[in-house]
Amino acid sequence: MATEGHRSGTMNESAFLKAIMGLALSHRISLPILLDDFEILGPAGPHLCFVFSDVMGPDVSSFRNITPTKALHPCIAKKILLDVVGALYALHQAHIIHTDVKANNIFLVGFGDKLIEEELRDHSLEVVGQFELSDGTKHSMFAPRPFEPPPPWHMSHMDSELLSFCLMGFGHAQWAGRQPTVGVFGSIALRAPEIVIGSDFGPRLDTWAFGCLAYELLAGEWLFNPVGSDDREMEADLLAQIFALTGERFSKLTLSRAQWSDDILDEEGNLKGREENSPTSLEARLSARGFIPNGEVNLAAEFIGMCLRVNSADRPMAYDLLGDDWLHGAFYQCIGGHSSYSGYSRMT
Repeated sequence: MATEGHRSGTMNESAFLKAIMGLALSHRISLPILLDDFEILGPAGPHLCFVFSDVMGPDVSSFRNITPTKALHPCIAKKILLDVVGALYALHQAHIIHTDVKANNIFLVGFGDKLIEEELRDHSLEVVGQFELSDGTKHSMFAPRPFEPPPPWHMSHMDSELLSFCLMGFGHAQWAGRQPTVGVFGSIALRAPEIVIGSDFGPRLDTWAFGCLAYELLAGEWLFNPVGSDDREMEADLLAQIFALTGERFSKLTLSRAQWSDDILDEEGNLKGREENSPTSLEARLSARGFIPNGEVNLAAEFIGMCLRVNSADRPMAYDLLGDDWLHGAFYQCIGGHSSYSGYSRMT
């Protein structure tokens, strides 16, 4: 299916990965570096394959789900967020919108050659079956196996500083300033409100998903959980939850650009045929989890709130988040008030 998407032009992952190769020449970026791409003919037809320079470990969703609270300590969460926002800044400078920023598109990286050689030597591949191609040749099928178990969720602050994370998943990425190849992007729960009404497509939709990611890593749950009998009903419920959390509505300018809002919004931007959800706040949601340090709640809520503005023009770009004090405070408290973090500087 993905290979067909590349051929039809609805997916351009190969082109984006090749553009990222150029970025890697001038920036330290938490993005995949493509070594090669090729097609093979499998039992289901042609299959496009990518070879990357780094061996990927577990994804962040799997990592957080091994913890008792399904959440990560703020110092680990902030390291992930710093790597991701640096990746987004580099992408946006290259006029690439990721459109699908989420925990299971972010992977742990940084395994050395020696460790890889030992793993391949000590753990043979498990054959789970065979398949036959149209030319009569038979080939083995191997069981997938993670390279390494996830790192301990209760690691020290200093150990978490050494982790590196890579933003993957460019199957639905888009070129900024060009007509999108598809109409909707990302999981419904992470979908930016402008995408729901077909208005103001641009890089700040990644900022929205980034804010949702920040909440998820800290709280161990998704911020929004829309329900409904179909996608459109779920999107209407998503907007109801967004309005209740932010207290905001679409501006007249945003509504004037909307391509499909008449079925769920009236002329004033209020939801049709629905009672408004009870107001809530990010501070209350974070506090209710019961395990987030008190000193983090208000600052985290302020940071996430910046990313979750209903009108995209009010949100910061990735560049604006790079030097944020809350993000760069990840390791401040662990070493006598002196931070050793040397993460992303603003790239020029």
